[in-house]
Formats: sequence, structure tokens, C-alpha cells
Amino acid sequence: MKKVVKFKSQNKKENRKINRKKIIITFTISIAILLLAIAAIIYNTNENFRIFADKYILMKNVTEADVPIIDIDYESNTNIIPYGKYICILAENTLFEYNSSGKKEKEVKIEISNPIYDVENNYLVIGEKDNQKLYLINGEHIVWEKNIEGNLSKVTVNKNGYVSAIVTGTTHKSVIIIYGNDGNELFKSYLSNTIAVDACISPNNSELAYAEVNTSGTTVQSNIKIISVSEAKEKNAEPKYTYKSPQNSLILRIKYQDKKLVCMYENSIHTLEQENDVEIMKLNEENKKISFADIELNNYIFRAEEKSTGIFSADTVIEIKNINNQKENIYTTRNVAKSITSGKNIIAINLGTEVEFIDTNGWLVKKYISTQVIRDIVICDGLAGVIYRDKIELISL
Repeated sequence: MKKVVKFKSQNKKENRKINRKKIIITFTISIAILLLAIAAIIYNTNENFRIFADKYILMKNVTEADVPIIDIDYESNTNIIPYGKYICILAENTLFEYNSSGKKEKEVKIEISNPIYDVENNYLVIGEKDNQKLYLINGEHIVWEKNIEGNLSKVTVNKNGYVSAIVTGTTHKSVIIIYGNDGNELFKSYLSNTIAVDACISPNNSELAYAEVNTSGTTVQSNIKIISVSEAKEKNAEPKYTYKSPQNSLILRIKYQDKKLVCMYENSIHTLEQENDVEIMKLNEENKKISFADIELNNYIFRAEEKSTGIFSADTVIEIKNINNQKENIYTTRNVAKSITSGKNIIAINLGTEVEFIDTNGWLVKKYISTQVIRDIVICDGLAGVIYRDKIELISL
């Protein structure tokens, strides 16, 4: 019996030790969660703390000394093109592809010197502006190339490699040519009385959307038309939807984002889905100075408003809106934006010698600080290129 009692007593002591250890662990975790919650609240509400945390805790600030560099030492005219996870330099009739470390990985020979292009997923369509050469590229391979009849003015590609090309310089004001990803021409759409401004193919390859402008009347009339690809392949099909914009609303660009077509006019941004035309953002509100706007983000749009804070100072307020649920996120930088570039889920705000990279939630991702004036910025998958006259500095995002 004594042995049994002693054994039970030892079990009770061990259980008390285990329970005490559990209590300490639980208490420590609870305190850590509480501290993190408090830090998150302070980070969200206190700008000075957020600036301090971004710089010294989250290490979001980077400088020229911290990043890889691509030297631009080509003798001929150079063009910088973002393509997937690569920064590309087009020079000397060659497309040179560089990775995030600044190492040249691939090169593709193409006869292009003044490019127009579009990128989606692994596809790059690139043509010679006001000329005939057109290529579809996937990785380091040319999928197909064409010499089209007329002069290229705009090209786009969808995620499956279907290409639209707007052509001028023929007997029609504009011709829109659609190619499958194998290079076969699917159909053409001829515009005799209007000028095609933009065109794109839906992600499921079922629709062609194009924006046209009629300048023959006393006022400018913009229209968006949707054509069924399958019907157009069988015959010269009429558009199944036509959207007439308000008078004097000049259409600038269109882009499919999932099932919705996003249309950017000079004074507003709309979404089109089946027969519904919804204005989701104004670009010319009274007493507001809207300096930039774009529709290149994934399922988001944005506009930038310049707000005066003094005689010689102003903030730039970025309003980011989800096209599906209309939710808005706001980011404010205490400077005037010189230019803004967007792509994927990143917005790059060029402040002259600094760039603030933010995401669609309105959070700072990286802040890049330079000693030189920044010429331009391009955005790839998880990578940005800050462009100078003789080099590109690479920022991982």
C-alpha cells in the first residue's frame, strides 16, 4: 500500500508540473498574441510608428547599395520590357531576358526596333509600331511570326496566347485581326467609319471586345462592341453587345479582368458584364485633381489624387478599388507623384528619387531610395526594374 500511495503522490506532482508548464506556455502565447494585436493596431493607426516599423523592423527600405544591377551598354536604341519574372532589354534586334539577380538567361532574335507589346502569363506578343512585323513569344521560343498587311497600331494577348492586332493603312479605317495561339488567323473585323482604339480577347477565348471612336460627327462618340469568336469564325458576325458611352466620353483602353470587361474613359472607369454597364470610378470630380489612373491591376483599378497641404507641398492619395465588391483601400504618400506604374497586384509611385511600392490592400511593400532621378519603372512577377539612362536596378517585391 505504501508503494501505491507513493506512486500516486509522484503522479500528482508530475501532473502539477505539467499543468504549470501548460499554463506558462498558454500565458506566454496569449501575451505574444496580445502584443502582436496591439502592434498591428498601432501600425494601422499611427503613421510615425508605421514609418519606424517599415524602416527598422520590417526592413522595407532599400537603397542602390542593396540591389542587383543590369548595365545598359548596348549601342543601338534600347527598350525595357517586363515579361513574366524577367526584365527584358530589346536592342540590336534581340530580346535579352534577365532574371532577378541581373543575370542574362535567354535571348530571342526578333526584327523589332520600335516595339508595341502586351504580356499575359507566359506569352509576349510584340510588333513593330506602324509596320508589319508581329511575333508571339513563349519563354525563349518564338511560337509564330507574321508579316501583316497594313501598319500595326495596337496588339494584345490573353493568357492562352490568343492575339488581337489593330491595323491601319488599308482601305478601311481600322482592321482587327484575331489569331489563335498556333498562329492561324481566326477572323478579321473591318471598321470603315470608326477608328479602333483598343481590342482584347476574353480569358476563355470566347469573346473579342473592341473599343472604337467615331469622329465624323460634331461630337466624339465612343462605343464598346463584343463579338462572339465562334460565330465570327463561321461568318462575319455582328456584335452581340454594343455599349454606347455618354457623348464626349473618349475611350482610352479596355481590359478583361476575369469575366468583366473594364473600360477606361478619359473621365471615368466602367465595368461591362453581359448587358450591364456600371460606372465604378470617376476621373474628373469637381475640386479634385486626379493626376493618374489605370486598369492594369488584377481585379482592381486605381486613381491618384493630388491634395494640397501648403503653398509648395502636396500629398498624393491613391484610391484602390476592387471591381467585384467595390471595396476601397487608401494609401497616402507625403509627396507629389512624378509618375505611377501598375501591374499584377503592385502600384509603383515614382517620387523622383524615391519609389514607394504598394499592394492592392494599400500597404507599403518596399520603399526604394536613390541618389539619382528615376527615369521609369517596370513591374514583373515579384520583381520591379528601376530604369536610369545607363542601368536598371532590380527590386524584389
